[in-house]
Amino acid sequence: MASIRPHGALRPDRLTRREVTALYPADRRVHYEPGMVGWAVAFYACYAAFVLELLPFWAFALLGVSAFVRNQNRWHEALHADQRGSSWLVAQVLLALPSPVYLGRRELEEMHLLHHREHDGVGDPDHRMMDPSALRAALWCFVQPELSAAWWIRRRGLGARLATTMAVHALVWALLMWFGGWRGFVAYNVVARIGNTAAWFVFAWLVHQPWLYGQVDPPEFPRPVRWLWYALVGRENYWGVRFHFMHHLYSAVPDRRLPALARRLAGPVGGSAPEGA
Repeated sequence: MASIRPHGALRPDRLTRREVTALYPADRRVHYEPGMVGWAVAFYACYAAFVLELLPFWAFALLGVSAFVRNQNRWHEALHADQRGSSWLVAQVLLALPSPVYLGRRELEEMHLLHHREHDGVGDPDHRMMDPSALRAALWCFVQPELSAAWWIRRRGLGARLATTMAVHALVWALLMWFGGWRGFVAYNVVARIGNTAAWFVFAWLVHQPWLYGQVDPPEFPRPVRWLWYALVGRENYWGVRFHFMHHLYSAVPDRRLPALARRLAGPVGGSAPEGA
């Protein structure tokens, strides 16, 4: 993917980074941790309801994918939040597992921060999932758990702590499969893999497309798509996707504040910031 320049008028001179921090301060990580835990629990609760025949597969698929993606989004915002203060321990260890091969939260978070530093360069862990071909990108997103584990282990090795973490994840996954039997095995892996693939395809491929990334005032999605997005994933996730370029410039600004920040930094040269920004 070629380097992308901002489309339209970006006016960073309107605000210094200190002013951005003052006007749009980062949330504390604990602001997002209840959501991280809640959506992970919701995903597993839907799976349990399906296994116990309290929920049909179509409902598990719809609710499970939504809960999985929402969990990933809360996690992403928590990663960029103010890390000071104590973290909720359960939020650090409770993951919605898409695969028996899965890194720990610490490794995945470090890889995402590296993505911000090495954006689409050779050192970007998400480079393959940003392939110009949507099909190839989707296939790499489909195997993201295994791809990320291979990337990390090749470069950082498999220490005792990470080996223990991955072994625990594999054991938990095996217990989930035992609980669900063959029927649960198929349903869980279809739903979890779709949810994980969708989350990574959106945040690794879609958000970096030229028609969206690099623009201070990116286009709105069609209204039906927008409202469906709100219902399934949430309004803040939509803003995080639409204003992903602003997120790369000011990653600590919460998603819900990105539209206002974009309005302040956009506009004709010599003009004033729009009212209400």
